[in-house]
Amino acid sequence: MAVDWGFAGQVGGIGFGFVFAVLVILAVVIWLVGLVLTKIGAGKGETEDKKKGD
Repeated sequence: MAVDWGFAGQVGGIGFGFVFAVLVILAVVIWLVGLVLTKIGAGKGETEDKKKGD
């Protein structure tokens, strides 16, 4: 039973690359969600300040 090291390297490389691609996608999605939540929170904070000022 011989090991095909070329194929093993290909499978390992594709798996390794796929994991990093998924992590990058998740990081971008989390960053975008943070931006959206920050803008939503900033909008609510401004309206509360205006209500307190009146």
